Amino acid sequence: MKKLILSAAILTLGMLSAKAQSRSEDKTVKISIGAEGALPMGDLKTTSKFGFGGSAQAEFEVSDNIGVTLSAGYLTFSGKTISIPVSFDPITMQPVYGPYKVPSINIIPVLAGAKIYFTEQIYGSAQAGWSFFSAKGSSSANGFTYAPGIGFNVTPNLDLLVKYQGSSKDGSTISFLGLRAAYSF
Repeated sequence: MKKLILSAAILTLGMLSAKAQSRSEDKTVKISIGAEGALPMGDLKTTSKFGFGGSAQAEFEVSDNIGVTLSAGYLTFSGKTISIPVSFDPITMQPVYGPYKVPSINIIPVLAGAKIYFTEQIYGSAQAGWSFFSAKGSSSANGFTYAPGIGFNVTPNLDLLVKYQGSSKDGSTISFLGLRAAYSF
């Protein structure tokens, strides 16, 4: 199911970019492929280490300083080894703790949003959408996702974005501070 959704998102990006390219010459579309690194925050920090992955994004220019974005990606967070109760001491009735390796968490975010350019190089980014989560031995889940950030166009083809991405589901938050380094063409 997740592969089907990711394939649909990538196909949508392709169709939208083809449609945008057929518009008049004064409007442009930029496609970027990026590598992402992520530091877990909130509830995710207690069970996961550093995350990494990649994403594809289409940006449609709607004015000189505003772009509309559509993106899809894949991130994986390696699990920590934590201490959990594994038995009880029969004399003291206190729990006996042992190590437990938390499985990796995989996230597939599908987001839409906007970029507002403050200068030619610096922009603000805001995206919202849906993320799909999975972990080995667990049922999959999904939830509303939001991702505000600030970016910098190092060159016409190299873009850096620092963002906070959060997803809320059933009272817990899966969130991280991320860095996206992307190549635009």
